[in-house]
Amino acid sequence: MPPFEKEASHMRRSHLTAATVAIALAAFGIASDRRVAAQQRAEAHDMQLVGFHDLQARSAYQPVIHRQGDRFIAYVGHHGGTQLNPLTGKQESNGTSILDVTDPKRPKYLAHVPGEAGQAEAGGAQMARVCDGRDLPHADKSKVYLLRTFG
Repeated sequence: MPPFEKEASHMRRSHLTAATVAIALAAFGIASDRRVAAQQRAEAHDMQLVGFHDLQARSAYQPVIHRQGDRFIAYVGHHGGTQLNPLTGKQESNGTSILDVTDPKRPKYLAHVPGEAGQAEAGGAQMARVCDGRDLPHADKSKVYLLRTFG
């Protein structure tokens, strides 16, 4: 193969490689933009968002809503980590957030019960279950009991 043909072949391969990389980067950018857009808009079917709470910047895992008298209380378990609790002014291990959601447009943060120290699955108190004392054989019938993965 003459030298000028080798050089032309090399240039074609270089241009083809550059074009392939550019197309791949453009496709990645488009896909990335769609993911970001999907995270920024609400998606609903037969429901609508009426209220929101940031949960002190803690993750939310399997929330439970329980009627207590004339109020509805949300118990939200969190993955491990540590955040500032503005109610106490202290850094606390993620655990269980308790909110009054009787008025869903204005949820009120009542308390945070710290969980086990650790990150991600190694800490926190992800699972929360609640029951009335009247449903337990030897419990105070006027109380509500919280069961979670960490005390």
